[in-house]
Amino acid sequence: MNRRAALVFIFVYIIAGASINTSCASQDTPQNKVNTALSLQIQFREQQISHPTTENLGQMKAMGMRTDNLSLQRIYIRLYKPLTAGQADELKALGLTLYPDSWIPPAGSSPTGSMLADMPVDKLDTLAAKDYVIGLDTAEQAAHFQGDQ
Repeated sequence: MNRRAALVFIFVYIIAGASINTSCASQDTPQNKVNTALSLQIQFREQQISHPTTENLGQMKAMGMRTDNLSLQRIYIRLYKPLTAGQADELKALGLTLYPDSWIPPAGSSPTGSMLADMPVDKLDTLAAKDYVIGLDTAEQAAHFQGDQ
């Protein structure tokens, strides 16, 4: 991954990723459930695992990605309601670490709630295919001041 790829990531995230998947009712395929930013971060991780460079690692850190364990991605799982015990067990069996205390219920005009989890990068497609999973988003982003200055 080079500087150009990092800029492409940032551009795609700003233009498309931040607004993708806001309409959960229309999502009918696993690929549509995965936010663009999450998909790109998974690609960054896979690239760093297969061809590690200090430059790539630095770019990942600059984007707010955790780099202590490249095989795990912190995510938000969007759901209509909290996971059942059976669903939680199913996800734990896939290797996900769930943080049930992080559950934020649906509110206002948002029909979905979300829960924080750590996911093995190779389980993205399997997780997205679950019928009770409405959407997946990255929980690894650098915070930036959003003021007018």
